[in-house]
Amino acid sequence: MSLLGTLLRPVRDLTEAVVMPLRAVFVVGLCWFINSMTYAGVWWVKWVALGMGIAVLVAWARAARTLFVLALVALVGRWVWKRWGDDAKRQFDDWVQRTQPKAAQVLEIVRSPRQRADVIDGAA
Repeated sequence: MSLLGTLLRPVRDLTEAVVMPLRAVFVVGLCWFINSMTYAGVWWVKWVALGMGIAVLVAWARAARTLFVLALVALVGRWVWKRWGDDAKRQFDDWVQRTQPKAAQVLEIVRSPRQRADVIDGAA
């Protein structure tokens, strides 16, 4: 699997969870119409409905897994930020101040959008 496919898999899983029930209704409806027009005593459309129902459940399970992993990552990220966020930011800012003056100036330019625009335009 490609890197892009791996990165977009959560989006694809969530999209499939929404699209698959609609696709299932269309396919089962079309098969029901064909079965009713060519009825020979056997309603085979029930097997199509069963298969599409399984596909919908699998799509929902993948979406639930994706949402669970995203929620877990968000909770861990929140915990990490509460535990080390402000302290680590303060330590980083102190380190920048101790380094060359240019590093502090670069950091200020990166942090403030107005200065960044002035530097890009050549006004600074």
